[in-house]
Amino acid sequence: MVLTDLREHCESAINRLLREPMQFALDHRTDGQSETLIYRLFAGDDKTCVCAQLRNRVRPLELVQIIGRFPVDHCDYRMIFTEYVSDSLAMHLRAHRIWFADAQGNAFMEIPGKLLIQTLGNRPNRPLTPTGQHFSAPGAKVLHYLLKHGPSIHATYRGIREASGVSIDKIGKLVRELEANGTLQIRGSGQYAILAPDRLLQLWVDGYEAKLRPALHLGYCVAAGDHTYEALLGEADEALKEQLIIGAEVAADALTHNLRPQQLRLYVPESRIADLRRDLNLAPSEGRTIELCKRYTRELAGQGTVAGIAVADPTFVYAELMADGDSRLAETAMRLRQQYLAWTL
Repeated sequence: MVLTDLREHCESAINRLLREPMQFALDHRTDGQSETLIYRLFAGDDKTCVCAQLRNRVRPLELVQIIGRFPVDHCDYRMIFTEYVSDSLAMHLRAHRIWFADAQGNAFMEIPGKLLIQTLGNRPNRPLTPTGQHFSAPGAKVLHYLLKHGPSIHATYRGIREASGVSIDKIGKLVRELEANGTLQIRGSGQYAILAPDRLLQLWVDGYEAKLRPALHLGYCVAAGDHTYEALLGEADEALKEQLIIGAEVAADALTHNLRPQQLRLYVPESRIADLRRDLNLAPSEGRTIELCKRYTRELAGQGTVAGIAVADPTFVYAELMADGDSRLAETAMRLRQQYLAWTL
Protein backbone atom coordinates (compact mmCIF):
# COMPACT_ATOMS: atom_id res chain seq x y z
CA MET A 1 0.00 0.00 0.00
CA VAL A 2 1.24 3.52 -0.82
CA LEU A 3 2.29 5.27 2.38
CA THR A 4 -0.02 8.24 1.82
CA ASP A 5 -2.97 5.86 1.47
CA LEU A 6 -1.83 3.97 4.56
CA ARG A 7 -1.73 7.18 6.59
CA GLU A 8 -5.21 8.16 5.43
CA HIS A 9 -6.63 4.72 6.34
CA CYS A 10 -5.11 4.76 9.80
CA GLU A 11 -5.93 8.38 10.60
CA SER A 12 -9.52 7.75 9.57
CA ALA A 13 -9.71 4.84 12.00
CA ILE A 14 -8.19 6.89 14.82
CA ASN A 15 -10.48 9.86 14.24
CA ARG A 16 -13.47 7.54 14.38
CA LEU A 17 -12.30 6.04 17.66
CA LEU A 18 -11.24 9.31 19.29
CA ARG A 19 -14.10 11.50 18.13
CA GLU A 20 -15.80 11.38 21.52
CA PRO A 21 -13.04 11.19 24.19
CA MET A 22 -10.39 13.45 22.60
CA GLN A 23 -9.54 15.75 19.75
CA PHE A 24 -6.91 14.55 17.33
CA ALA A 25 -4.87 16.85 15.12
CA LEU A 26 -1.79 16.74 12.89
CA ASP A 27 0.74 19.02 14.53
CA HIS A 28 3.86 18.50 12.47
CA ARG A 29 5.28 16.16 9.90
CA THR A 30 9.05 15.88 9.87
CA ASP A 31 10.98 16.37 6.63
CA GLY A 32 9.30 15.25 3.45
CA GLN A 33 11.08 11.91 3.25
CA SER A 34 10.46 10.87 6.87
CA GLU A 35 7.88 8.31 7.83
CA THR A 36 7.61 9.59 11.41
CA LEU A 37 4.68 11.90 12.11
CA ILE A 38 3.91 13.91 15.23
CA TYR A 39 0.35 14.38 16.46
CA ARG A 40 -1.33 16.23 19.31
CA LEU A 41 -4.20 14.89 21.40
CA PHE A 42 -6.37 17.29 23.36
CA ALA A 43 -8.61 16.53 26.33
CA GLY A 44 -9.64 19.82 27.91
CA ASP A 45 -6.43 21.66 28.80
CA ASP A 46 -4.33 18.51 28.67
CA LYS A 47 -2.12 18.04 25.62
CA THR A 48 -0.44 14.79 24.70
CA CYS A 49 2.18 14.37 21.97
CA VAL A 50 2.14 11.13 19.97
CA CYS A 51 4.98 10.13 17.60
CA ALA A 52 3.81 7.77 14.90
CA GLN A 53 5.70 5.70 12.33
CA LEU A 54 4.25 4.57 9.00
CA ARG A 55 5.26 1.03 8.08
CA ASN A 56 3.63 -1.22 5.49
CA ARG A 57 4.62 -4.28 7.50
CA VAL A 58 5.89 -4.82 11.03
CA ARG A 59 7.84 -7.91 12.06
CA PRO A 60 8.15 -8.72 15.77
CA LEU A 61 11.91 -9.08 15.18
CA GLU A 62 12.01 -5.44 14.08
CA LEU A 63 10.49 -3.97 17.23
CA VAL A 64 13.81 -3.13 18.88
CA GLN A 65 14.87 -1.30 15.73
CA ILE A 66 11.50 0.42 15.36
CA ILE A 67 11.60 1.66 18.94
CA GLY A 68 15.06 3.08 18.32
CA ARG A 69 13.75 5.16 15.40
CA PHE A 70 11.26 7.16 17.47
CA PRO A 71 12.36 10.73 18.29
CA VAL A 72 13.80 10.94 21.78
CA ASP A 73 12.29 14.32 22.68
CA HIS A 74 8.70 15.53 22.77
CA CYS A 75 7.05 12.10 22.55
CA ASP A 76 4.64 11.18 25.32
CA TYR A 77 3.52 8.06 23.44
CA ARG A 78 4.76 6.00 20.49
CA MET A 79 2.52 4.66 17.76
CA ILE A 80 2.65 2.48 14.64
CA PHE A 81 0.48 2.92 11.53
CA THR A 82 0.53 -0.24 9.40
CA GLU A 83 -1.57 -2.33 7.05
CA TYR A 84 -2.42 -5.12 9.47
CA VAL A 85 -1.72 -5.94 13.12
CA SER A 86 -2.32 -9.60 13.93
CA ASP A 87 -3.31 -10.73 17.42
CA SER A 88 0.24 -11.94 18.12
CA LEU A 89 1.81 -8.70 16.89
CA ALA A 90 -0.70 -6.72 18.96
CA MET A 91 0.50 -8.58 22.04
CA HIS A 92 4.12 -7.62 21.30
CA LEU A 93 3.23 -3.97 20.67
CA ARG A 94 1.19 -3.66 23.86
CA ALA A 95 4.00 -5.27 25.83
CA HIS A 96 6.29 -2.48 24.58
CA ARG A 97 3.57 0.14 25.28
CA ILE A 98 3.35 1.08 21.64
CA TRP A 99 0.02 2.32 20.32
CA PHE A 100 -1.10 1.10 16.92
CA ALA A 101 -3.75 1.47 14.27
CA ASP A 102 -4.05 -0.44 11.02
CA ALA A 103 -5.95 -0.21 7.77
CA GLN A 104 -8.28 -3.02 8.91
CA GLY A 105 -9.62 -0.98 11.87
CA ASN A 106 -7.57 -2.60 14.64
CA ALA A 107 -6.24 -0.13 17.20
CA PHE A 108 -4.81 0.23 20.67
CA MET A 109 -4.37 3.51 22.59
CA GLU A 110 -3.99 3.88 26.33
CA ILE A 111 -3.39 6.85 28.62
CA PRO A 112 -3.60 5.45 32.16
CA GLY A 113 -6.63 6.77 33.99
CA LYS A 114 -7.81 8.80 30.97
CA LEU A 115 -8.12 6.70 27.84
CA LEU A 116 -8.27 3.07 26.79
CA ILE A 117 -9.22 2.10 23.27
CA GLN A 118 -8.70 -1.42 22.04
CA THR A 119 -10.15 -2.90 18.87
CA LEU A 120 -8.75 -6.27 17.80
CA GLY A 121 -9.69 -9.20 15.59
CA ASN A 122 -10.39 -7.42 12.30
CA ARG A 123 -8.70 -9.34 9.52
CA PRO A 124 -8.03 -8.53 5.86
CA ASN A 125 -10.60 -9.76 3.36
CA ARG A 126 -7.78 -11.01 1.18
CA PRO A 127 -4.07 -11.74 1.67
CA LEU A 128 -1.96 -8.61 1.90
CA THR A 129 0.46 -9.32 -0.92
CA PRO A 130 2.69 -6.40 -1.91
CA THR A 131 2.67 -5.39 -5.55
CA GLY A 132 5.24 -3.63 -7.68
CA GLN A 133 8.58 -4.29 -9.32
CA HIS A 134 10.38 -4.55 -5.97
CA PHE A 135 8.33 -7.58 -4.94
CA SER A 136 9.95 -10.07 -7.32
CA ALA A 137 13.20 -12.01 -7.47
CA PRO A 138 14.69 -9.70 -10.15
CA GLY A 139 13.50 -6.64 -8.24
CA ALA A 140 15.06 -7.90 -5.01
CA LYS A 141 18.40 -8.39 -6.80
CA VAL A 142 18.37 -4.74 -7.88
CA LEU A 143 17.35 -3.55 -4.40
CA HIS A 144 20.33 -5.41 -2.97
CA TYR A 145 22.64 -3.76 -5.49
CA LEU A 146 21.31 -0.27 -4.65
CA LEU A 147 21.66 -0.79 -0.90
CA LYS A 148 25.10 -2.35 -1.15
CA HIS A 149 26.37 0.65 -3.13
CA GLY A 150 24.26 3.32 -1.39
CA PRO A 151 23.44 5.87 -0.21
CA SER A 152 24.85 7.51 -3.37
CA ILE A 153 25.02 5.21 -6.37
CA HIS A 154 27.02 5.73 -9.54
CA ALA A 155 26.05 3.03 -12.02
CA THR A 156 24.49 2.76 -15.45
CA TYR A 157 21.62 0.38 -16.15
CA ARG A 158 24.11 -1.69 -18.12
CA GLY A 159 26.42 -1.90 -15.09
CA ILE A 160 23.55 -2.92 -12.81
CA ARG A 161 22.49 -5.56 -15.34
CA GLU A 162 26.00 -7.01 -15.48
CA ALA A 163 26.18 -7.13 -11.67
CA SER A 164 22.71 -8.50 -10.99
CA GLY A 165 21.69 -10.40 -14.12
CA VAL A 166 18.43 -8.42 -14.31
CA SER A 167 17.22 -7.04 -17.65
CA ILE A 168 17.57 -3.32 -18.37
CA ASP A 169 13.79 -3.09 -18.85
CA LYS A 170 13.09 -4.39 -15.33
CA ILE A 171 15.80 -2.20 -13.82
CA GLY A 172 14.26 0.87 -15.43
CA LYS A 173 10.77 0.02 -14.20
CA LEU A 174 12.01 -0.49 -10.64
CA VAL A 175 14.02 2.75 -10.61
CA ARG A 176 10.99 4.71 -11.84
CA GLU A 177 8.82 3.04 -9.21
CA LEU A 178 11.25 3.96 -6.42
CA GLU A 179 11.49 7.51 -7.74
CA ALA A 180 7.70 7.88 -7.84
CA ASN A 181 7.27 6.87 -4.18
CA GLY A 182 10.10 9.10 -2.96
CA THR A 183 12.53 6.32 -2.08
CA LEU A 184 15.14 7.06 -4.76
CA GLN A 185 16.21 10.26 -6.50
CA ILE A 186 17.70 10.33 -9.99
CA ARG A 187 20.42 12.98 -9.94
CA GLY A 188 21.78 12.55 -13.42
CA SER A 189 22.82 9.93 -15.90
CA GLY A 190 23.86 6.93 -13.83
CA GLN A 191 23.64 8.84 -10.56
CA TYR A 192 21.12 8.09 -7.82
CA ALA A 193 20.57 8.97 -4.17
CA ILE A 194 18.62 6.86 -1.68
CA LEU A 195 16.25 9.26 0.08
CA ALA A 196 14.41 6.81 2.33
CA PRO A 197 16.99 4.16 3.33
CA ASP A 198 14.91 2.54 6.07
CA ARG A 199 12.01 2.11 3.66
CA LEU A 200 14.31 0.69 0.98
CA LEU A 201 15.77 -1.74 3.50
CA GLN A 202 12.25 -2.91 4.38
CA LEU A 203 11.46 -3.45 0.69
CA TRP A 204 14.68 -5.43 0.28
CA VAL A 205 13.95 -7.73 3.23
CA ASP A 206 10.37 -8.30 2.00
CA GLY A 207 11.52 -9.06 -1.54
CA TYR A 208 14.34 -11.33 -0.39
CA GLU A 209 12.14 -13.29 2.02
CA ALA A 210 9.18 -13.86 -0.29
CA LYS A 211 10.76 -14.04 -3.75
CA LEU A 212 14.55 -14.20 -3.92
CA ARG A 213 15.28 -16.67 -1.16
CA PRO A 214 12.96 -19.41 -2.57
CA ALA A 215 14.43 -18.82 -6.04
CA LEU A 216 17.98 -19.35 -4.76
CA HIS A 217 17.34 -22.40 -2.54
CA LEU A 218 18.90 -25.62 -3.86
CA GLY A 219 18.51 -28.01 -0.93
CA TYR A 220 19.70 -29.08 2.53
CA CYS A 221 22.63 -31.34 3.29
CA VAL A 222 24.50 -32.96 6.14
CA ALA A 223 28.24 -33.59 6.37
CA ALA A 224 29.78 -36.89 7.41
CA GLY A 225 31.79 -36.68 10.62
CA ASP A 226 31.85 -34.16 13.43
CA HIS A 227 33.32 -30.97 11.98
CA THR A 228 33.19 -27.36 12.95
CA TYR A 229 31.94 -25.26 10.06
CA GLU A 230 35.37 -23.72 9.58
CA ALA A 231 37.10 -27.12 9.54
CA LEU A 232 34.53 -28.44 7.09
CA LEU A 233 34.99 -25.51 4.73
CA GLY A 234 38.75 -25.97 4.90
CA GLU A 235 38.36 -29.26 3.04
CA ALA A 236 37.18 -27.57 -0.16
CA ASP A 237 39.86 -27.24 -2.84
CA GLU A 238 41.22 -23.78 -3.57
CA ALA A 239 39.58 -23.46 -6.99
CA LEU A 240 36.16 -24.21 -5.48
CA LYS A 241 36.71 -21.88 -2.53
CA GLU A 242 37.05 -18.95 -4.90
CA GLN A 243 33.53 -19.60 -6.20
CA LEU A 244 31.75 -20.06 -2.86
CA ILE A 245 30.13 -17.42 -0.69
CA ILE A 246 29.11 -17.97 2.94
CA GLY A 247 25.83 -16.46 4.11
CA ALA A 248 23.45 -16.23 7.06
CA GLU A 249 24.63 -17.22 10.56
CA VAL A 250 28.28 -18.07 9.85
CA ALA A 251 28.65 -14.85 7.86
CA ALA A 252 26.90 -12.85 10.58
CA ASP A 253 29.27 -14.22 13.20
CA ALA A 254 32.29 -13.40 11.04
CA LEU A 255 31.02 -9.82 10.65
CA THR A 256 29.86 -9.13 14.22
CA HIS A 257 31.47 -11.81 16.46
CA ASN A 258 28.09 -11.90 18.21
CA LEU A 259 26.54 -15.25 17.31
CA ARG A 260 27.03 -18.97 17.75
CA PRO A 261 26.08 -20.31 14.31
CA GLN A 262 23.72 -23.26 14.19
CA GLN A 263 23.46 -23.46 10.41
CA LEU A 264 25.79 -23.05 7.43
CA ARG A 265 24.43 -21.48 4.26
CA LEU A 266 26.63 -21.71 1.16
CA TYR A 267 26.08 -19.95 -2.15
CA VAL A 268 27.55 -21.98 -4.98
CA PRO A 269 27.36 -21.85 -8.81
CA GLU A 270 24.93 -24.52 -9.95
CA SER A 271 27.64 -26.05 -12.14
CA ARG A 272 29.80 -26.75 -9.04
CA ILE A 273 27.23 -28.37 -6.74
CA ALA A 274 28.45 -31.91 -7.44
CA ASP A 275 32.05 -30.83 -6.81
CA LEU A 276 31.10 -29.23 -3.50
CA ARG A 277 29.21 -32.29 -2.29
CA ARG A 278 32.15 -34.53 -3.20
CA ASP A 279 34.81 -32.28 -1.61
CA LEU A 280 32.90 -31.82 1.65
CA ASN A 281 31.32 -35.29 1.69
CA LEU A 282 27.79 -33.89 1.82
CA ALA A 283 24.62 -35.94 1.56
CA PRO A 284 21.03 -34.68 1.03
CA SER A 285 19.16 -34.36 4.30
CA GLU A 286 15.83 -33.16 5.67
CA GLY A 287 17.74 -31.49 8.48
CA ARG A 288 18.79 -27.88 8.03
CA THR A 289 22.39 -28.08 9.19
CA ILE A 290 23.77 -27.03 5.79
CA GLU A 291 21.79 -25.18 3.13
CA LEU A 292 22.98 -24.86 -0.46
CA CYS A 293 21.83 -21.87 -2.48
CA LYS A 294 22.43 -20.60 -5.99
CA ARG A 295 25.17 -17.99 -6.34
CA TYR A 296 23.75 -15.75 -9.05
CA THR A 297 26.48 -13.09 -8.86
CA ARG A 298 29.73 -12.25 -7.10
CA GLU A 299 27.90 -9.13 -5.86
CA LEU A 300 26.82 -11.27 -2.90
CA ALA A 301 30.37 -11.21 -1.56
CA GLY A 302 31.53 -8.69 1.01
CA GLN A 303 34.95 -8.08 2.53
CA GLY A 304 35.32 -10.82 5.17
CA THR A 305 36.36 -14.46 4.84
CA VAL A 306 36.04 -17.74 6.74
CA ALA A 307 38.49 -20.53 5.94
CA GLY A 308 39.51 -18.62 2.85
CA ILE A 309 35.94 -18.33 1.56
CA ALA A 310 34.23 -14.96 1.08
CA VAL A 311 31.28 -14.09 3.33
CA ALA A 312 28.21 -12.32 1.97
CA ASP A 313 28.06 -8.56 2.29
CA PRO A 314 26.25 -7.06 5.34
CA THR A 315 23.20 -5.91 3.34
CA PHE A 316 22.57 -9.46 2.15
CA VAL A 317 23.26 -11.06 5.54
CA TYR A 318 20.89 -8.62 7.26
CA ALA A 319 18.02 -9.76 5.02
CA GLU A 320 18.90 -13.40 5.67
CA LEU A 321 18.75 -12.93 9.45
CA MET A 322 15.46 -11.02 9.35
CA ALA A 323 13.84 -13.50 6.96
CA ASP A 324 14.91 -16.52 9.02
CA GLY A 325 12.50 -15.26 11.70
CA ASP A 326 14.50 -16.53 14.68
CA SER A 327 14.30 -14.27 17.73
CA ARG A 328 17.88 -15.15 18.71
CA LEU A 329 19.03 -13.53 15.46
CA ALA A 330 17.32 -10.18 16.10
CA GLU A 331 20.11 -8.78 18.28
CA THR A 332 22.77 -9.80 15.76
CA ALA A 333 20.75 -8.27 12.91
CA MET A 334 20.55 -4.99 14.80
CA ARG A 335 24.27 -5.07 15.58
CA LEU A 336 25.02 -5.78 11.92
CA ARG A 337 22.91 -2.81 10.87
CA GLN A 338 24.55 -0.50 13.41
CA GLN A 339 28.06 -1.53 12.38
CA TYR A 340 27.70 -1.68 8.60
CA LEU A 341 24.41 -0.02 7.61
CA ALA A 342 24.26 2.90 10.06
CA TRP A 343 23.25 5.21 7.21
CA THR A 344 19.90 3.35 6.99
CA LEU A 345 18.96 4.06 10.63
